[in-house]
Amino acid sequence: MGASPPSGVVLLAAFSLCVGGCGGTQAGLAKVGDSSLEIESFQVYLEEASGQPWPGVSARVASKLLDQYLERQVVIEAAARREILTNGELPQLGPSEMRWLLRELCGPPPEPSTEDVEREVKQRLVETLPAQAHVRQILVDSLEQAELARQRLAEGVDFVTVSREMSRAPNAMDGGELGTVFEGSLPEEVDRVVFSLSSGEISDPVEGQSGYHVFQVLEMIPAGPPDMSAAESSARMELTEQRAREHTRRCIEDLVSEVGVEVVPSSLWFAYDGKYGEGRVDG
Repeated sequence: MGASPPSGVVLLAAFSLCVGGCGGTQAGLAKVGDSSLEIESFQVYLEEASGQPWPGVSARVASKLLDQYLERQVVIEAAARREILTNGELPQLGPSEMRWLLRELCGPPPEPSTEDVEREVKQRLVETLPAQAHVRQILVDSLEQAELARQRLAEGVDFVTVSREMSRAPNAMDGGELGTVFEGSLPEEVDRVVFSLSSGEISDPVEGQSGYHVFQVLEMIPAGPPDMSAAESSARMELTEQRAREHTRRCIEDLVSEVGVEVVPSSLWFAYDGKYGEGRVDG
């Protein structure tokens, strides 16, 4: 059975599956394997996933969420068949528990090869990134307040102190930290000022849509190719995520073929146009 389940996973059978068909092959909204899925359970899932009462969910959204719901049930049914889950009540299966089940059923996703990473890094290194600035700000209501803040900074008062005492920005207690931003990503009047500064410089007051700002650039990185180590790190992370998504997709397709899925259109209150609408899907 492989590794132990994550904390909080109770080894129980698939929920909303009526073993034996719940009174006939056309009972419920769909069949997964030999079991019928109850309409009420999907309606609860639909409301939780969409954030609105199920009668108000559009057919397009309901179709997409029904596909997700069916695939979730396929994973649980396959896990029950292989005794990764055992008969019982509904397990509380969140995203981490579902990832664990998929790993148990289909193995871990493949890691990107060294060659794939090197090829991706090579492509990234020929790109030219826009300039970047590590920025923090003070935001106040009036030009007079902004000029006072700028004067205090010129007199040597620490930026974090002035931010905490004068700024009304949500990040004031963090010293007005904005992080690193790319040139062109800020409002035009702000972008122009920020990217005219050098590392360590503080701007004059700048009027913006939400008040008056005083900016400090902690570091200015000129436009150019990305850093080699940063390019390798981001390439590896993105390729790993891509491989994981592809692995999950193939895993679910294989499990659907193994378990079987059949939607019962006559039981639905909406026009279903999802991927399982052409009769029974199985091996």
